[in-house]
Formats: sequence, C-alpha cells, structure tokens
Amino acid sequence: MRLSRTLIFALTLATSPLHAQDVGADGPYLVGWRDVDFNDPHYNRGQVYGRIYYPATTEGQGAVADPSQGPFPLVGFMHGWIEPASDYDDVCSHLASWGFVVMSNDTETGALFVKMQRQAKDTRALMQWVEDESQETASWLSGMTNNLAWSAFGHSMGGGALSFLVQDEPRVESVVMFEPYKGTLVGNSQNGFASFDNYSGSALVIAGDQDLTNNWSAIVRPWYEQASSANRKVWALIQGGDHFGSTDPDVHLLWGFGSLSYEFQHLAHRRLLTSFLLAEIKGQENSFREIETTEHISFEASAKDTPFWSLVDPTNSGAVLLGSFSMPSSRLRIAGSSSTGSLSTIYGELGLDLSALSILHDAKLDASGWKSLSLPLDPAWSGRTIWFQALASRGPSGSFSLVNSIVVP
Repeated sequence: MRLSRTLIFALTLATSPLHAQDVGADGPYLVGWRDVDFNDPHYNRGQVYGRIYYPATTEGQGAVADPSQGPFPLVGFMHGWIEPASDYDDVCSHLASWGFVVMSNDTETGALFVKMQRQAKDTRALMQWVEDESQETASWLSGMTNNLAWSAFGHSMGGGALSFLVQDEPRVESVVMFEPYKGTLVGNSQNGFASFDNYSGSALVIAGDQDLTNNWSAIVRPWYEQASSANRKVWALIQGGDHFGSTDPDVHLLWGFGSLSYEFQHLAHRRLLTSFLLAEIKGQENSFREIETTEHISFEASAKDTPFWSLVDPTNSGAVLLGSFSMPSSRLRIAGSSSTGSLSTIYGELGLDLSALSILHDAKLDASGWKSLSLPLDPAWSGRTIWFQALASRGPSGSFSLVNSIVVP
C-alpha cells in the first residue's frame, strides 16, 4: 500500500538501503523455514500444504522466528508445473532475507489434473493461515505479520495462476510473474487472462528471450500488455534467459538451456523481484533504480501513479541520480528545492517550496516509459538537504510523485 503523498521520505546517504547492500545479495535478516499443513477453516480447501520462509534468530529449518523488527509484509509464491516448493528455496529465502514472510504453495504438484485455479485458492488459504497464526501469541509465527498489504509472485503455471489469485483476493496489491504460462493446459488461463485487465495493483512481468517453454513474445509478453489497469507495471526481458532461471541450481542443471549462465539468470530474478517489492510494498522507491542496473535485461514500464527515486550516486558522491517512469509519451518534470511546501493542484499535492524551486528536467518520455538522469552536486551544498519531486502528466491527467530527499555529502 502506497504511503500518503503528504509524507516526505528523508532518505539520507547514511540510511538509504541502496548504499548499504545490493538487493541481489542476501539482505540483513537471517532466514528460517518450515513446512506446514493444516485443514483450511476459511475457504473450504481441505488439507493445504506449504513452506514458509521468514526472518529468524538463526538460519535453517525450524529456526525460531524473529518478530523484533516486524511485523513483516506477507508474500505468496506459486510454483511451476510439477515443481514442488523445495525447487525454489533460494529465491524465496532471498526475499525473506530482505524482511518479508514468504509463503510458498506446495499443492497442485502432480503431472496430471492440476489447475491454476486450485493453486490460487490454496495460496489464498495459506496466506490467510499465516495471518491467523501471527495473531496467536502461542504460535511460532506470533507477531510476524499483521495484515499489511499482500503481494505474490509465481513461476510459469504459478505465474499464470496469479491472475486467478487477484480475482479472488483484493489484498494482493503487487504481483511478480516469472515466465508466466498462458494457454489451455493446467486449467486454462483464458478466464484469468481476460480479467487481468481489471487488475489495478502493480505488476512486474519477467521473460527470457531463449525460453523454449513459454515463448516470451507469444505467451509472456501478452500478460504485460493485458495489465492495462495496473497502477504501475514493468516489463523485463532477460537476454539469454531460459525458462528455469528462478529455480534452484539442481533444477536448472537439468532443464535450463539459455546462453546466459545460471548465476546471472538467478541474480536477475532476485534483483528484479526484491527491488520491485521493496519499492511497491515497503515504499522504498529508490529500489526501482536496481531494475535499470540489473545486467543482461532490457526493460520498459508504465505508470498511472508516478514513482520517483533520488540518491547520491554510489560511485560518485559529487552527483545525484534521479529517475521515474510513467506512460510512454507522458511529459515528465523533475524539480528540486532547498525546502518543502504544500500546494494543492489538479495532479495532487506539490510538496516543494515554489519560491526555492528549480526545474531539473522537462521532456516527454520515450517508448520505454522510463527516465533516469545524473546531475552534479555543488560542493558548496555539503551537509544541506535537497528535496525533489516528479510530475508525470498527459494534458490534465497525471500525478505527482512522493517527495524525496538527499543529504549532500
């Protein structure tokens, strides 16, 4: 859930997560995991199975959950065809290390008679079970989640199943699709695909240009185009990527045939997934920059709700990096100011002081919908806070971003 537009992010050089760690590396939390099964009391799903990854006091199976810095956002994951939850331990553990509780579905794992629709319903039941257990003081999950915004990601069959999950569950505000399936098998995606144009949350769709299972242009790309009502959406195509770049290494060794190494494929999935959910669910919009710095991808984006990032260049303390994305051909303006203000407009609230405001960028976005720029910082400003805001508009339609800031080194 986005924070109020009147809230100002004071992201300084010392506190910005982009200066502390690369999101492709493990995050600051140790991760434990447990397999769970239960009889669903809410949605009549019967016995449901899953694997949960969570911030913990130590690493490994059965580790004690650590709610001291929680509650944490809950994320659901749905596996690909015939792949159990254990085939995705690495990517799920990675996301949990950045302060998420990840619930990995472990139903619909057979080769025959499996359906995306059932997988989505079981995932909803599993996520609700985690929320319920987090409210129980005697549970090992006590205090770990607290009905924060939900998000979900899925691979192949599980990626297509996300369209059914968002049909059933409005709490899912962001989805990440790894090489999603579209077609008549595993329950038929037709209904989910048709309704996906009503989904108003955010979506990241990832494809591999050497995927022999779900062709990137015929099967995967249509999901991005269908998300026409999404408040934000990002498309990422991994150059040399195959269908199994998000799986654990033993699985990729059997089935992955892309020209890009497994290490780079998995790294791209980790970076894209983590940066997107840090930005969308935790409000850390500087994390969007990790998308454009991910190697071996091409990308584009569109947004109705204007994002914005600003940070001191990690490789050059004498420059500030600014960026945003919106609908292609939108007019993007970025301004800076030495102080904040408040002015209501047709685009929302301008949060900069008009008397001290300078326009730093004013141009139409290209077909990628994405813009980033680097501007020099005057050494005389050392120690001062500079405030920034973006506006993306198409005539009378558009929106201001949140206000962001840096402290000049």
